[in-house]
Amino acid sequence: MKYYSDLLDQAICSMIDVQEDQDIDSLFSCGKTTALNTTIEGLDDFELISFLVIQDID
Repeated sequence: MKYYSDLLDQAICSMIDVQEDQDIDSLFSCGKTTALNTTIEGLDDFELISFLVIQDID
């Protein structure tokens, strides 16, 4: 199960990186900024309900 927990952690880190990039881009564009409006800190910001593993069996 640790393997899948690590994958979930990687996905959340990727979401954080994308959010940070979008926030920085919004600072230099017309209109309102999204910086500091919503932040994803890490795994504690999510509630894991269940794991679903789809595995190809040959």
